[in-house]
Amino acid sequence: MTRPGSTAPRQFAFTTRAHVAVDGVTGEPIGLDDVDTRVGWLLDLITAASGELVSRLWQPATFDVLAAGLDRQDRRLPAQGHVAAARLGWTPIYPVGVYVPSRVSRVVTAQVMATLRTLAYRDTAITALSARFDPTTGVVAPPAGPGDAVPPAFARGVRRQLIARARRGGGAPGGPLRITDVRITDVQEPPQTSAMARLSAADRQLAQITSTNGELVLTVKLPTCPVPAGRAQWRSVRLTATIPAHLFGRAITDWHLPTLVIDGRGLLWRCAATEMVPAADLTAGAVAVGVDWSPSTLGAAAIVAEGPGGLSSDYRGWTYDDRGLGIKLARLQAEGQLLHAKAARLTRLAATAPPEVRAQLEEKIAVLDEHRTAVGIKRGCLSICQAALSDSFSCCRWLCFSSASMMRQT
Repeated sequence: MTRPGSTAPRQFAFTTRAHVAVDGVTGEPIGLDDVDTRVGWLLDLITAASGELVSRLWQPATFDVLAAGLDRQDRRLPAQGHVAAARLGWTPIYPVGVYVPSRVSRVVTAQVMATLRTLAYRDTAITALSARFDPTTGVVAPPAGPGDAVPPAFARGVRRQLIARARRGGGAPGGPLRITDVRITDVQEPPQTSAMARLSAADRQLAQITSTNGELVLTVKLPTCPVPAGRAQWRSVRLTATIPAHLFGRAITDWHLPTLVIDGRGLLWRCAATEMVPAADLTAGAVAVGVDWSPSTLGAAAIVAEGPGGLSSDYRGWTYDDRGLGIKLARLQAEGQLLHAKAARLTRLAATAPPEVRAQLEEKIAVLDEHRTAVGIKRGCLSICQAALSDSFSCCRWLCFSSASMMRQT
């Protein structure tokens, strides 16, 4: 049981932007546009090295190691991505003549390890689904146990990939080919890495952050040219950003190094901080609310409150109405799949057609691609609208409230 008045640490995220930049050594002002350019050079180096490392490690042996969680000496891999990569000998390679500090390499390996560890779960799921896939019917058999269950959308995507692989391998639904033990490297290409610098993987030699007078001061080493050749072409820059007003008055105990990205407005800090909040005591709750719903059925909410007379319950029901967006999305999805099938069929015909006929087929394929792009844009807009409606209706399955305050959470 949690003691009354006790606190617990909690991390939260926020974003901010620098409004002042000076040289870390001389103190001379630096234009924010110049800072954006230099951060862009840093992100280019990180993105290129991350892409090269992911492509080099894109093989089943990589995911076998990550799934086992052990290094060559059968020691457990550390949780820190850059430490685990160093123990496995997975280091980025840079072009000849380019100097990159080792702390930047830590950022690269930390981001790559985070991506590969996430995909390791996907690799395991794809292997399990391929073992239950029957290319004769194109159907994935139901899981044998609850531990093998995956989200339906993920299963549908893997099924499409397995069918495409069967066709490329000379088989098709209705053919004799049997697909088993398929890995993620067999059905998709290496993922593209995002252009960002997760400074939390580095130490004070690359970046450090402090908070003074309602402002955050970030000191970070940035390249002075696109292709730095030595240490002299990496200089410290001190950036100052305003702490958002909604954070004033909160019991923040630690400011963490941000993730740097470039968006349409320039350099953006994706920050994190730790604050102390009252520790939750689940045994002190006097009111509980349970909500169970789905987009196609009646949403039922039950409230149970504890009072002098014992437990009392209330019941309310709501009907979720997506205003026909689900039907429109299904129609657009079917239309997009039909256009894709037509374009694929014409592409196969154009491969062996005479030059005159091939030109006509390519024109038709271009028109189909334009229609398919337009359908995709419509689906994206409708998905946003449906998500907004769903968020306005959704509730947590079980929410606990204290008797002193009733808070609605979504």
